[in-house]
Amino acid sequence: MFCDRASVGSFAVSPLALARGDGGAMFRILVATAMFQRRQDQQILRILRGIGTSMAAELTEPERLLRLVRRSSCPNVKSVELLRHSCDLAKDSRTRQGTCSAHPSIACHLKRHTVVLKRYGHFGKMPTSLALSIQEQAVADLPGLLRQIVAANPTRSSRAIALEAALCTAWRVNQKLASMFLSAVTNPDLSPGFRPPWGKGIDWTYFVVIDSNVDGFLAAIGYSGIGTYDARRDFVRSIAAEIDLRSFNRRLRSFNPRLVQQAMYLFMSATNRRALANDCGHLGPAACARCPTALTARCPIRQRAAA
Repeated sequence: MFCDRASVGSFAVSPLALARGDGGAMFRILVATAMFQRRQDQQILRILRGIGTSMAAELTEPERLLRLVRRSSCPNVKSVELLRHSCDLAKDSRTRQGTCSAHPSIACHLKRHTVVLKRYGHFGKMPTSLALSIQEQAVADLPGLLRQIVAANPTRSSRAIALEAALCTAWRVNQKLASMFLSAVTNPDLSPGFRPPWGKGIDWTYFVVIDSNVDGFLAAIGYSGIGTYDARRDFVRSIAAEIDLRSFNRRLRSFNPRLVQQAMYLFMSATNRRALANDCGHLGPAACARCPTALTARCPIRQRAAA
């Protein structure tokens, strides 16, 4: 998806750049991934496609973002900590333009970015926060940060945990978003042939994306465990351990929790299923006969049709 201009517009990256682990390509995917928060995927994809080439470059080139920080006269954009606690970026309810109460007269680039990204009023901080977070960890670029973490940790699992934690230092990046990005660039079944050089020796099965749709599926099957992200991740991984994906497709790894989790997500997402031409939801009630009763009872498309 992130290599397809028809899907993400000017945020698309070259497959060759992705395979090289190019810093610019990695950062662009990270920014695009961080957009997928509390909105339907199809809405986010429309926003990404609607952003022009020049603005997409400004939002996704860390060097340009850091230059904008250095040139800014606003003191509240100079670090992740200041962005998190001192910057009160918002959108004016009348004009829908970026504003703030701390320094309303400063023509800050964050005010411009929050309008372009069409998200929450404070969302314009996200790309700059990512660039600052990498800089504050004393590395040259995103691949440098990821390589450093892999080299500093002795086991596959400790590397995965440390990679996720490093990305979560940025404002607005949580375990879900870190796992979305890291799975996209390390999971061999998501990016076959395009894993970057630093992506080897990592437990990529650790990167599972738990969102509201996955939570809905877990609730539907009676999950009553601890509500932390790690506990829900462990539960999904335990389910995936019982499913041999090679029995469905010989090209897949037999154990891939990210794909099992994505199946849960897609099953519960009526909007994304309607956008897929081959989804059974387009075939009407007769298609439900092919599914176990336990699944059809929880199918959001069937439930909406019945209502």
